[in-house]
Amino acid sequence: MGHIFINRERVVESEMSGSDEAPSQEPPVQPSIEKDLMSRGRPLLLLGIFILELGIFFGAMSMPIDQATQRTLQQAANSLQNATTDQPAAAMLGIIFSNNVKVALAEMIPAAGAVVFFVSIFNTGQVIQVLAMSRGVPGVFYGVALFIFPFSIVELFAYALAVCSGSMVLVAWRRKMLHREARVFVLEIAAVVLILLTAAVMETVTLLFPAVGLALWVPTGLFIAWLAVNFRRIFS
Repeated sequence: MGHIFINRERVVESEMSGSDEAPSQEPPVQPSIEKDLMSRGRPLLLLGIFILELGIFFGAMSMPIDQATQRTLQQAANSLQNATTDQPAAAMLGIIFSNNVKVALAEMIPAAGAVVFFVSIFNTGQVIQVLAMSRGVPGVFYGVALFIFPFSIVELFAYALAVCSGSMVLVAWRRKMLHREARVFVLEIAAVVLILLTAAVMETVTLLFPAVGLALWVPTGLFIAWLAVNFRRIFS
């Protein structure tokens, strides 16, 4: 009987110890922000928007403009030039940055931002055409000349990123993944603001010291090379 009692205790102990051990469960893997940012669809959309942006930009420089629109655009261009002429560097930087960031933040609004994007890029191209006409050169020639300095491509990239971000919010909403996209959206707002601040600094430096503005192609080229490497890694 004593032997049987001891065995029963062992059985009870083994059952109790087995019931205390919960089955091991691996914690769910949380998707990282880096993975969402570098997902295959997002860079491809960004590249497509940037190419479309260049098409709108140069297309607007080639479209005929009636006299009334020319006068309106000329006044707008003169107003912007007068606002930055003979200004201290800090004031010039503030004017350029504030104007650009207002447009970019509006472009990040889902759906409506795409309209703002088209109108702002188209109007910019037409203003450049009017400025070129006042100097007796073709609008497209004047537009290409802007890309001698790297601030133009940095600024346009920020606008493309802004409208891409707003578009991805719509995609995430349709896929019921808005909670994940919200983290990326906040990060992209900061990125757009930072890129536009960098572009404003570059433009201010270029207006004051054109030779230094040309030298800024070195860091800009390194950044473009970094983007190219990441694009290749994503699509390989």
